[in-house]
Amino acid sequence: MGFLSKLTGSHDVENAAKKFLDGFGDIAQQVSDDLKKATGSSDTSFAKTETSSETISETGSNEPSGFSWGREMPAEENQYNYNGSFDSYFEKIFREEFGNYRLERTDIPGSKRIVYAFYDGERKVLVIELMSQSSVAKKLRRDCEAAGIPYLRFYYDHEGWWNTRNYVITRMRNALGGN
Repeated sequence: MGFLSKLTGSHDVENAAKKFLDGFGDIAQQVSDDLKKATGSSDTSFAKTETSSETISETGSNEPSGFSWGREMPAEENQYNYNGSFDSYFEKIFREEFGNYRLERTDIPGSKRIVYAFYDGERKVLVIELMSQSSVAKKLRRDCEAAGIPYLRFYYDHEGWWNTRNYVITRMRNALGGN
């Protein structure tokens, strides 16, 4: 970041850039977790140990495009080419692909966060949080982890992150243990 501070003569730019890049670390960690579950690998190359331009490229926030990210909108159904709101897009996938689970929706007051709980009988088997990339909320994720309940989050407003249908389904199936 020294280059930015030299370029602008301000340390505020450095702090702003660091905060911006730290956000990509959270995304990288989520992708890493999903890939480890999908492949059974213990590779932690995506882990949030430090944020670098290499990590940003691997998460798809830069070129080249990947599974559900990139500069160009994929032809596959995604939340941006869906004819409806982001929450109705996700709910359609939940109904069509995971209709065997009971679903409870909770709109979080004072925010645009939506939490979905999936139940198999009376047992909560998955929690999904739809939220803005600018949200710093982490309590629900920690609570789910402590209770041993799989947790996923999808950002509905992250530029270049399309939430393609296959991506959402794959992450959910992985979280549910391949079901």
